[in-house]
Amino acid sequence: MPEAIERARALLEEITPLAEDCGQVCDGRCCQATAESVGMLLFPGEEALPMDEGFRLQPAEGGGTLLTCAGHCDRALRPLACRMFPLFPYVGEDGRVRAVYDPRGWRLCPLVRECAHVPLQREFVRAVRRAGRILMEDPACAAFLRQNSAEIRELDRLTGLGEERPPIARRRP
Repeated sequence: MPEAIERARALLEEITPLAEDCGQVCDGRCCQATAESVGMLLFPGEEALPMDEGFRLQPAEGGGTLLTCAGHCDRALRPLACRMFPLFPYVGEDGRVRAVYDPRGWRLCPLVRECAHVPLQREFVRAVRRAGRILMEDPACAAFLRQNSAEIRELDRLTGLGEERPPIARRRP
């Protein structure tokens, strides 16, 4: 497993989007695969990590590996995508890494849909951004971030969601 993934995972080990368990808001929907194609994309090299018995790996439609789970796991074994959700370390066309709401989670996560009303913990947002910068040090992870960022840009262009989402965890005047 790439050293960048180990560092990013450690950075996101204990921190969560909300001060309380956000799974209480939606009954842990992000942890419950409702269809074969619903899950978390693994970062390059994460397939080699120890897996929780409830995890199942399968090929993702657009390439890569999709992890689905039974709704509970050993949190220390969670992949990066689970640790970052509902955010993604987005690489802008200028090369800067920002933490953005992942529009692919809109149907699943009320934090994405209610982003204007539910601020995320500032430390969580910063940790996702720092993790993205760490991941950019690894060529395979950098390519993965760029590919997913392009998908997010396209979804934002098609849906207009990118314009609706306010800056994350910033205080309003």
